[in-house]
Amino acid sequence: MSLQIIYGRSGTGKSEYIFKQIAKKIEENTKRKIYIVTPEQFSFTAEKKLLSSISGSAVINAEVLTFGRMAHRVIQEKKRANAKMLSSCGKSMLVYDILSDKKKELSFIGKSSENVELICTQITEFKKHGITVDILINTIENIDDEYLKIKLKDMLKVYEKYNEEIEDKYMDENDNLSILISELEDADEYKNCDFYIDEFVGFTKQEYDIIRLILRNNNIYITSCMDLLDESNMPDTDVFYSNKKTMQRILDIANEESVDVLKPVFLNEKYRFKNEELSHLEENIYGMPYKIYDKKIENIELFLANNQYSEIEYVCEEIVKLIRDKGYKYNEISIITKSLDSYSNLCRAIFSKYNIPVFIDEKQDLSQNVLVRYMLAILNIYAKNWSFESVFEYIKTGFLDIDPMDIHILENYALKWGIKANKWYLGEWNFYDESDEEKEKILHIRELLIVPLTDLKRKLAGQKDVKDITKCLYNFLIEQGIDKKLENKIAKLQKINETQKAQEYETSWKVIMNVLDEIVNMLGDKKVSFEKYADILKMGLGASGLGKIPITQDQVIVGDVDRSRSHKVKAVFIIGLNDGAFPGNYKDEGFFNDNDREKLKQKGAELAKGSLELLYDDNFNIYKAFSTSEEKLYLSYASSELEGKQLRPSIFINRIKKIFPKLIEKSDVVNKDVEKDIINEAKAFEDLLDTLRKWKDENDINEDEAKRCAILYQYFSNSDKWKDRLNFSMKAMNYTNVPEDISKEEIQKLYGNTLRTSISRLEQYKSCPFSYYLKYGLKLSDKSEFKIEAVDTGTFMHDVIDSFFEKVEESNLNIKLLDDDKIQKIVDEIIDEKLQLKQNYIFTSIPKYRVLAGRLKKVIKQSMKYIVDSLKFSKFNVLGHEMEFKSQKEYPPIEIKLENGKAVEITGKIDRIDIAKTADGNYIRIIDYKSSVKDINLNEVKAGLQLQLLTYMDAVCEIEDVLPAGVLYFNLIDPTIKASSHLSQEEIEFELRKQFKMKGLILADIDVAQMMDTNLEKGSSNVIPAYVDKDGNLSQKSSSVTRKQFEDLQKYTKNMLSEISEEILSGKIDVKPYYKVKGGKTPCEYCSYKSICQFNNGICKNSYYYIGNINKDAILEQIANKEATD
Repeated sequence: MSLQIIYGRSGTGKSEYIFKQIAKKIEENTKRKIYIVTPEQFSFTAEKKLLSSISGSAVINAEVLTFGRMAHRVIQEKKRANAKMLSSCGKSMLVYDILSDKKKELSFIGKSSENVELICTQITEFKKHGITVDILINTIENIDDEYLKIKLKDMLKVYEKYNEEIEDKYMDENDNLSILISELEDADEYKNCDFYIDEFVGFTKQEYDIIRLILRNNNIYITSCMDLLDESNMPDTDVFYSNKKTMQRILDIANEESVDVLKPVFLNEKYRFKNEELSHLEENIYGMPYKIYDKKIENIELFLANNQYSEIEYVCEEIVKLIRDKGYKYNEISIITKSLDSYSNLCRAIFSKYNIPVFIDEKQDLSQNVLVRYMLAILNIYAKNWSFESVFEYIKTGFLDIDPMDIHILENYALKWGIKANKWYLGEWNFYDESDEEKEKILHIRELLIVPLTDLKRKLAGQKDVKDITKCLYNFLIEQGIDKKLENKIAKLQKINETQKAQEYETSWKVIMNVLDEIVNMLGDKKVSFEKYADILKMGLGASGLGKIPITQDQVIVGDVDRSRSHKVKAVFIIGLNDGAFPGNYKDEGFFNDNDREKLKQKGAELAKGSLELLYDDNFNIYKAFSTSEEKLYLSYASSELEGKQLRPSIFINRIKKIFPKLIEKSDVVNKDVEKDIINEAKAFEDLLDTLRKWKDENDINEDEAKRCAILYQYFSNSDKWKDRLNFSMKAMNYTNVPEDISKEEIQKLYGNTLRTSISRLEQYKSCPFSYYLKYGLKLSDKSEFKIEAVDTGTFMHDVIDSFFEKVEESNLNIKLLDDDKIQKIVDEIIDEKLQLKQNYIFTSIPKYRVLAGRLKKVIKQSMKYIVDSLKFSKFNVLGHEMEFKSQKEYPPIEIKLENGKAVEITGKIDRIDIAKTADGNYIRIIDYKSSVKDINLNEVKAGLQLQLLTYMDAVCEIEDVLPAGVLYFNLIDPTIKASSHLSQEEIEFELRKQFKMKGLILADIDVAQMMDTNLEKGSSNVIPAYVDKDGNLSQKSSSVTRKQFEDLQKYTKNMLSEISEEILSGKIDVKPYYKVKGGKTPCEYCSYKSICQFNNGICKNSYYYIGNINKDAILEQIANKEATD
């Protein structure tokens, strides 16, 4: 038996050499069986080479194997195949279950998903490197490092339990090699054969042991990519360091087994490279020192991209040129990267745009697969107690046959009424303002949703074993027809040539069935709660992936440097040549760090390579990438990520520039014949628009950009396919967010001849005309959500206060004679009644809101006490409450005739009107309840933002023939008193009363003021905003205006209403929110429409409607002067 090593640098034809040797032996009619052993990813390539090297009839004498296939065959022959192979998802589920059961015993390991993956990886490493339970026990006894000992003890507990659980039921995917090792010497078919081992860059301990056993009865010919056979002592500079160490170990095994070592074959002539440049690069990319190539560069290109997106667009353009101009096939082109996660989605999207078939060599994450999302949603519905998110994730998977518009109706309803948890399936649902059609649809969807799920929940009730739960889930899938629905989806996808997606759907069903099978086989009789079962199943689904195979042979392959399948390709694109990727940073050392590994090695428990040795392997993989292409090599890197973060070039970029000083680096902006070089019209059109936008925004483009822009513009202007789109794009280029006025026709449709509105709506227009148009013209509104807003609490408190006055009137009680206990009793009764009504359901729906309802009750009772007190200490009596300006109500709508012949009809409601009768006339005051602190601001009155109370006062004065006494806000608040702890009850009461003092404007008449507060003699009133000086007159500290000023304000508000109405009916909808000079407040901060208008007073040249901060006297003078001129 013998060993021969065939070695040489990349491209010297090592694989070709052994296949010629094989062909020669077969021609010589050798009786020896020939096996070619390769890594899994190269087995298909090796089979193609074998077929092309020999005639079909002779193939029976030669066969391509992997170590895994050898093991499978031995296991089959020895009848040891009863145990099923444990997949990665099965391993994850089992490890999660073990960690969950042993969590109290473990000191270092937790049961998070990250730890499960870490432990699974470590178990695999133990298996591959022959670390048994006994070796672990022995190592723990001999290790001195206490911290490492804790880690080893934890791993021992998990590893021991893991092996115990799979024994006689499952076989770990790495145990098959252990079985191969134990049975190989007795396997006759692997004796007296020739083994050719090709394409490996290293071996595990198991694989070394297999090679040892093969050597005892066979000849081995093994290839290795390296320049010398001597062992290297310079790992930092020798790119072949790892390979040399591997071959030295193979030689040591041969010597230990007393096997003849034949003279090695050194291949020095390069066959792969079809030009000097690629050959020179292979020799010098890691050469020390390197040699400069000073000739013209024709077969290597270097590209600096603005970002990763434009980098892939560059790749696509060059591929199109190779196919179109050079006659390449897609499968003769390969793309290699070390950042596959970053580039895979970009490649899918951009390659599709260029119609380039592509295969991305990655295991696809299952989490976004629709069937897996459906399964996870079912688990989450129960695990998260029917949360809103989990229920709609389930509904939106598309397996429930519900119209998307109906789903929106249900979603809006559920948000509005807070449907979650057991509300989905218990009790009747509330319907307050939904139409009959909506109600019917909602109830129908509810039934479709809850009947099967509650039935499944009933079947799952109580402690069941894993097998029973799995059977319930499987039956549920079948009963819901998921298998048939999936078949229909697959058929539809195949019909529209979405073969990849169809394959993914088909595979996903098989994967889920496999996961269900595995959880039963491993844990079938185990009693678990459904919650734990769900956690285990989620772990299994999370660990599963969709392995892919190329749909067609003629595809560009995108792969990772570490496992690239590229072989015999004419053109290679190495993308993402940025710092941190080429070379990589190995920070994740695994469960055991480098220091741990070294200590374990010293104790005879050698594991896989540490991070430093992985860096040496990385250097070799990078070398292989640079030396894979036969004809063309394209190198590219990005200056920034898509998010804008700057990226630095790899050290290899600088090295290549030094090796090839005449290599010209290209970038996104180049001088070229534009029309001739249009590879993809869609991309060229995007480039044109980007350049035009840059010119418009920055007025700064260079000569090359301007020339390219002009040519492209002319090209697309003359194209029947593109000219309309270009014209539309040019209009969009000049877009601003300044809206056009509404046409007369649209105004007529929206408002008709009479604008029916309210004061608050007209104030909204002055707040921002555009938001008024969206809210009241187009009637856009946010989705109703199940939460209590300020407007809800305000409405509730208003309703209770109005009912209080109604109850007092119905009971013929004198409100001024009510004591505090009676007030509280009436309020309690009213609130308790109100909380039973459907429209107030939210206040009692959940504990949080019930607490809020209790606080509201306290606020209302306290506020009601001071509302009654304000009447007790006044000569004013309640004239009416909730007095409406509306047809067939207390007052007719307020009507305004406009100069354009149109009319305005204003409706509204006054919270309360009080009246005091005197010999000089009757005075009224209008009171508005506010659930937050509010006062009259004359700057806002002048700006048209605070017109309501003055408008109501003007209308009532005219209708009732009364005089204005005041317009006041009573603030419904929960006050806090900042005072020392020794205050008496009377002092506390005095402080509280001040907090509830009404704010607003009163008539500057001491007699009227004292009618509103009969206790007011001097100083400040605790009821109204009045202050009496030492002479018994109202001082300037009072918030008061004269009778004439009141009249001016009333006239001003009436004129302002006309102006606003005319603007609305003229179609003006400017994006012009107010800006208060004092405080810098604008309505934009809380506006629901800011994402629509995109207000910006810089780029978009929008402007504010400024509200000044002028003192009261100046404002009143301006208003008086305006009314005098009008």
